[in-house]
Amino acid sequence: MGRERVRIVIAGGGVAGLETLLALRAHAGPLPHVTLVTPAVQAVDRPHTVAEPFDRGVAPTRDVAAIAADHGAELRLDRVATVAPHRRVVGLGGGDELPYDALVVATGAAAVAALDGAVAFRGPDDVDAMRAVRDALLAREIGAVAFALPAASTWPVPLYELALMTGADLVAAGVDAAVAIATPEPAPLSLFGPSAADALAPRLAERRVTVRTGARPVAVEPGVLRLADGGRVPADRVVAMPAITGRPPAGLPADPGGFVPVDAHGRVHGLDGVYAAGDVTAFPLKQGGLAAQQADAVAEAVAARIGVAIEPRPFRPVVRGMLLIGGTPLYLRAELGTRTGTAEAIPSTSVASAQALWWPPAKVAARYLGPYLATARPRMLEPQPLIDRAAPERPADDRDREAALALALALADGDARSGDHAAALRALDAAEALAGTLPPEYAAKRERWREAR
Repeated sequence: MGRERVRIVIAGGGVAGLETLLALRAHAGPLPHVTLVTPAVQAVDRPHTVAEPFDRGVAPTRDVAAIAADHGAELRLDRVATVAPHRRVVGLGGGDELPYDALVVATGAAAVAALDGAVAFRGPDDVDAMRAVRDALLAREIGAVAFALPAASTWPVPLYELALMTGADLVAAGVDAAVAIATPEPAPLSLFGPSAADALAPRLAERRVTVRTGARPVAVEPGVLRLADGGRVPADRVVAMPAITGRPPAGLPADPGGFVPVDAHGRVHGLDGVYAAGDVTAFPLKQGGLAAQQADAVAEAVAARIGVAIEPRPFRPVVRGMLLIGGTPLYLRAELGTRTGTAEAIPSTSVASAQALWWPPAKVAARYLGPYLATARPRMLEPQPLIDRAAPERPADDRDREAALALALALADGDARSGDHAAALRALDAAEALAGTLPPEYAAKRERWREAR
């Protein structure tokens, strides 16, 4: 198949879709014609929204149109509603059809409330509701909150972040309220192995957050969160992670949950030239970094399909989590394997550190998208792919890090006053790497400095 004639359609402008675009360009260059179909040109970086209810940061937005333009992709502001594999066309919501030689479906999934009566934290739309819970605790209007993980396969990091930042605010204000986590996990953040639980224990204790493991939340009742085993957790308010349901375009195969079955290279079962990556797939754990890894596998498979001399590597999940806890972030990394004789996923490696375990230390650790977004001048500089780092032998001193953060922010302000906005943005990148997220006033400055650059 001649690359100059290939038409590649990517459905979806989230992490999986954008990572596919960047990875394709890295492997196949400018020759394939790529059309990115997404309904919005601006997308909020949802993982950072956990900091907003506590005024510890502002979730940045992705300029999808700029990313598409930087990588030579045609942008269609629409959605892929249907797929006709036998005709090799997709039907758009607006009524048009697009032909394709290879199709990558990265349309995501729907987040829905898992527990009636709980605050379901799904991202930007739920920031105010979470802030109201925190404010009620600080005002002593309520005395107990429970954070509920509905299923062991749900990505747990945001739940722990919300609980830990709630606890940090209560301790700082001298408010004695009960903060509890109820989770079916066998240990806190067991997905990341024993290192995560060991690193998390003192941080939970400092913030007076208790964790009830092996506990599946099933119902919110007056004053309590009820568990499947009949146990109860005192709770005047309950905050829960959402359930995830599939919503693939019509014409694709799907399992009972609405998710698309794929092989290790992202090929959709039974369909030639159709691939899928990210939350739309049947892989049980939904998370941005894993979605990006699926996209990388898909991009290599598509590149090989169109004639690039590359041996496609299958999707091999490595979970990375930057935990925003109020203060120095905690970095977690684990490679997933399977238990002998079973299909149960277990961490085969486990690393936790207060220093970055990958670079750049983005919340969404995507091989190509992460470095691109972290580069102050992506149109002029060629970002290097994300790399893992070994855990440091000696823990960093928090006072040293705070001093370094203050210096980085001061340098950013100084560069901006002198008119060197590119240098100011690089200083903010360094500050964000140290703190995990920028203070709200500096997030606003970053936008102004980008416009002035």
